[in-house]
Amino acid sequence: MGKYVVVDRIEFVVTYLCNSGCIHCQLGEEEKGKTFPGHVDGEKAVEIVRKVGQVYAPKSIMTFGGEPLLYPEIVCAIHEQAKKVGIPVRDVIANGFWSTKAEKIQEIAQNLAKSGVNEVSISVDYFHQEFIPLKTVKKTAKSLIEAGIDRVRWNPCWVVSKDNDNKYNRRTKTILQKLRNLQVEESAGNNVQPKGRARSSLAEFFPPKTSVPKGKCGEMPYTEKLDSVKTISVEPDGRVAVCENFYIGNAFKSDIIDILENYDPFKIPEAKSTLERGIGGLIKWAKKRGVEPRPEGYYNICHICIDLRERTSTAYSNSSSH
Repeated sequence: MGKYVVVDRIEFVVTYLCNSGCIHCQLGEEEKGKTFPGHVDGEKAVEIVRKVGQVYAPKSIMTFGGEPLLYPEIVCAIHEQAKKVGIPVRDVIANGFWSTKAEKIQEIAQNLAKSGVNEVSISVDYFHQEFIPLKTVKKTAKSLIEAGIDRVRWNPCWVVSKDNDNKYNRRTKTILQKLRNLQVEESAGNNVQPKGRARSSLAEFFPPKTSVPKGKCGEMPYTEKLDSVKTISVEPDGRVAVCENFYIGNAFKSDIIDILENYDPFKIPEAKSTLERGIGGLIKWAKKRGVEPRPEGYYNICHICIDLRERTSTAYSNSSSH
């Protein structure tokens, strides 16, 4: 095993395509399909699960998107392999809008259960229900329960926080109240982040930008320290991320175990700078390569980190092409 990676969790972005159009979406146009393929390669994804499962014995695996159940066969194949290698928690995050036909909804729910999926989180809130009929979501939840899925949960997205009083949260609470008659657990959900479509659609709810945001790598939601990685995320094109947009290789082109074992953040200049000197170190690293922070500032350290790394990479690509 590598020194800096101990895989407790595998995540697959099955697809960035979606059958909804939520204004709070965290994805930008690139992820919506301009760069990535339509979906992950099912056979290669299964191979990744087999290899990582045998070497690292992860505790959980998750498939999500976009809407992962646009491709139910791929989702089922991934989780079937996860069950074979003994990954105990096998989770899907979906919007519950797989079909308008009860028979098809039941078929997908039963196939998920047969494949080994034991948790399904259904996204329900103001944003999703602008596009997805609540009666369809109810049918989906009932079908999952009847199919024998151990844990079915509502997974709402809140603006600012669940306790913040705003029109979006009020509507979400009304929707959840309408679902109370079903025996479905309500998760804590998550809060809208200043990314993707949400950055412009919900700008009034985000904190002011600052030139150098406070915080440390690994302290932000959904992040880990780059020298202590426990979660890997596989993109539809096979790239393996240890943090958002921080790729360490492509598992469709190279062996996943080799990628993980050879990962050393202290040999990656931008990672080394961040680990040793925080966000100030990353800014200094970018400036040496001709990239300055944006004068309008940033919402948080993830925002500035991703921006500096992407623009520096683009600057290098452009210079090398001349």
